[in-house]
Amino acid sequence: YARNFLFPRNFAIPATEGAKNHLQLMKNSWEKQAVREKQAFLDMASKIEGLVIKITRRAGDKGRLFGSVTSAELVSEISKSAKIDIDKKLVVADHIKEVGEHAVTIRFTGEVKAHMKVVVVPEEKQD
Repeated sequence: YARNFLFPRNFAIPATEGAKNHLQLMKNSWEKQAVREKQAFLDMASKIEGLVIKITRRAGDKGRLFGSVTSAELVSEISKSAKIDIDKKLVVADHIKEVGEHAVTIRFTGEVKAHMKVVVVPEEKQD
């Protein structure tokens, strides 16, 4: 099976000493990369932790927004305030549809998270 299927398709290689050493070097490299990424996520989380963002939106009389505040808008405001770029997929929040204070979580990894607040205020009505 290995000679006829796995080796020709490069799904496996023979377990030689050189291959084992190469695999060990690759594992060490992956572990170092994971440590660097985690440190970068911790640095970003420390910048975001406790951040309060104020967003002004049009709202009805009962405090309901015309539209909603999306993850993309939150990421844009975070990049302006904290000067860091994050992916909108990291934002754990439902669409914010009402005026008031809302808690938002940014989840970088399973163990690295940052909590912030978003304050949505209604626009002043122009008469």
